[in-house]
Amino acid sequence: MSNQHHIEKILGNIPGFDINLRKIYFERLGAGRTNVSYLVQDGIRKYVLRLNSEKSKYYNIDRSRELKILNVLKDSEIGPKVVYCDPSYNFLITEFIEGLPLLPNGVTEKNKEYLTNLISMYQGMDIDLPKFNYFDHIKKYEVFLLERSGINKKISKKLKDFYPHLKDFQNEDWNPVLCHHDLSPSNIIKTSKGLRIIDWEFSAYGYSKFDREYLIPSKNKDSFLDNLFEILEEMWFAISKI
Repeated sequence: MSNQHHIEKILGNIPGFDINLRKIYFERLGAGRTNVSYLVQDGIRKYVLRLNSEKSKYYNIDRSRELKILNVLKDSEIGPKVVYCDPSYNFLITEFIEGLPLLPNGVTEKNKEYLTNLISMYQGMDIDLPKFNYFDHIKKYEVFLLERSGINKKISKKLKDFYPHLKDFQNEDWNPVLCHHDLSPSNIIKTSKGLRIIDWEFSAYGYSKFDREYLIPSKNKDSFLDNLFEILEEMWFAISKI
């Protein structure tokens, strides 16, 4: 089945979906670690259709948690509004946010100030979610990689050295807040009204400093978080090759 027919079939089976199927056309927006997204429009309305990959489970993504978070964010103008979520979480349709993603080296001081306020805003939202377990999260990555392709000696040594610190950190009495967990410039859209944040797949109730340090490292870098970010990136990369 062609992409056109596949997308038409998906949209045609959504009860009451507001789009003219006879006039739709679509454009691939890119492929992330765990999905492929399309801009779908009919000349009047625009939506983003995200087709979730089977690889989602490799990354420990919880689609029901993501939907819960997006629904909490829906009236805040922070993330995209959900239009429809497939009950089996095979796809998600959201509003299309007009704008351009920030460039990797294009986060200005003004952007940083705006984003700091956005982070404070969503971290102040109360969501009924458990405290995210970073230790279990990375351990699951390790087990998966060992079962599927093995782990190179460099990463294996890093994990062995890092696990005691990560376990101590997880057992500390820090208060969890909403975290995006993948706040890279490509997931930040500059619109005519300000900045918006997309791709909340890895979001959870996590550590308050995570998003700020991931996007805007402080002058006095946190060596623990630096190590955590480095290990996550290396493991994400290893999983992407499977």
